Amino acid sequence: MKKSLFTKLMSTYFIILVISYSLVAIFLSFWFYDHYYKQRAAALIREGEMLSKIVIDYVEDRADNDDLKFELSVIDRFLNARIWLVDRYGFVYGYSGDEKDDVLGKQLTNREISEVISGSLIVKTGGFSEIVKTPVLTVGIPIYINGHVQSAVFLHSPLDEIKSALKRVYFVIWMSAFFAIVISAFIIYYFSEKILIKPLGRINYTAKSIAKGDFNQRVDINSDDEIGDLAVSFNYMADSLQNLENMRRSFIANISHELRSPMTSINGFIGGILDGTIPAEKWEYYLNIVHDEIKRLIRLINDLLDLARLESGEFSLSMGVFDINELIRQRIIKFEDRINKKNINVNVILIENKLNVKGDRDRIDQVITNLLDNAIKFVPEGGKIEIKTEIKENKLLVGVYNDGPPIPREEIKYIWDRFHKVDKARSKGGGTGLGLSIARQIINQHRETIWVESGDKGTKFTFTLSLA
Repeated sequence: MKKSLFTKLMSTYFIILVISYSLVAIFLSFWFYDHYYKQRAAALIREGEMLSKIVIDYVEDRADNDDLKFELSVIDRFLNARIWLVDRYGFVYGYSGDEKDDVLGKQLTNREISEVISGSLIVKTGGFSEIVKTPVLTVGIPIYINGHVQSAVFLHSPLDEIKSALKRVYFVIWMSAFFAIVISAFIIYYFSEKILIKPLGRINYTAKSIAKGDFNQRVDINSDDEIGDLAVSFNYMADSLQNLENMRRSFIANISHELRSPMTSINGFIGGILDGTIPAEKWEYYLNIVHDEIKRLIRLINDLLDLARLESGEFSLSMGVFDINELIRQRIIKFEDRINKKNINVNVILIENKLNVKGDRDRIDQVITNLLDNAIKFVPEGGKIEIKTEIKENKLLVGVYNDGPPIPREEIKYIWDRFHKVDKARSKGGGTGLGLSIARQIINQHRETIWVESGDKGTKFTFTLSLA
């Protein structure tokens, strides 16, 4: 079964939360355990040291047995701890509990007694001697009289009481961790759903709509994070797809028109010749028209094939060294008739008389031809065209300028797309929108750059070439 991104995220977050809060709870539990035991032991030591003063008075006959019993019973009730008084031979001579007959007078020989009599203060947990079987926290304090250990006091606090208190602390810690996990999971659920899952769901829904052909769908997400950037990029992609679809439809319409017009002419003239409608003396005239239309069809098909080969990477360049200035002169001569018909003023500014560059001469010829063809097509009657070469940073820049109507700013980014035409005014020459796309592909194949500048009046195309 396919798991959603939301399920994966929530599972991951929940595992992280459980592990994190569990580690915190375990740490706090151990810390409270250690802290509570230390506090309890410190309290027993403090009371034992206070009790040692009474014991010294008792041993030196400054206090009687009743005073000693009273102090023992008070501390017993206050700390809930059994108190033993042991002389230096291990005999118990004082006890705070009710079962005195079982303890008083007993001689204890275990290791803890020996350690305290030898002058060490001890703190231990577990049973004590053969008398105390239940687990207790034991503190043993030596009592010095005249610089020698004459007695010892032992305080035993039941571990059950300590564990009971710690259980309440543990309960609070683990319940806090549980509620923290639940609250954190709810917060993560809410913000993950709002910030990530729902926006991605809208993007997914819009992508499916576009895939079905509804190119008007857009993602409405406004945020300053990666999701917002993704939405902006997605909408940009959708705009590009819509523009590409519009260009595809426009291209089909244009190609249909470009193919239908000459085919209709060819069919009409050939049919007229065959059925005798056109007299024999006019056959040559109409056959020349048919010939021109066929050449026009061949150019169109060649452009389509060149573009397809360029975009598929199947187009290989024949690199060499050639004179770019001579090539420019030849291209201008080729367009001389069209230039003269529109009375165009052509200004050619070449940096040197001869300038060798590296590249595929035939393909660069195709680029210059396309740029000059566009310039002549869109320049007004009596207008101006300028072809200029210059060197910048070890690169040759070839610029083709015409003072015709500028390209609208919103159309600049689309002019390199295949089949794109700016508007009816700029496409009146009957082109198919392939020339600039082919030019860019050729320049890209040379690993060079081509760009356009269009201001208040006129448009300039510039491309670079490597110097030989």
